[in-house]
Amino acid sequence: MRADRSFLHAWARMLGVSAAAALMALSAHAQGTDVPAAAASGMAAAEAPAPRYAASDLERAFGFMDGNHDGKVSRQEAAGFRGVAKNFDRADTNQDGFLSREEFDTAMNHVKSK
Repeated sequence: MRADRSFLHAWARMLGVSAAAALMALSAHAQGTDVPAAAASGMAAAEAPAPRYAASDLERAFGFMDGNHDGKVSRQEAAGFRGVAKNFDRADTNQDGFLSREEFDTAMNHVKSK
């Protein structure tokens, strides 16, 4: 059991660092770059880049951070994950003080929310 917990903590830290990198890239994209010409001209969804993380990996990471299992990650819950905590405000696109699963997925996969 202890080995499983150590693995989960290491995996969560790695995902947190990845989340920070993803959120910083998302922020840089939002602050200064235009939509690529292919996207602006109506690129088909099948040609869009694939998500960086599998849905099952994101679900597992989100569930791990969501300590009280209420379906959202509070700033307090994110505090244990440095990368997520550092970029929390950028990911919290509706500014409600929580990361929804959609906001988390969007930030991690560099896609615009709908």
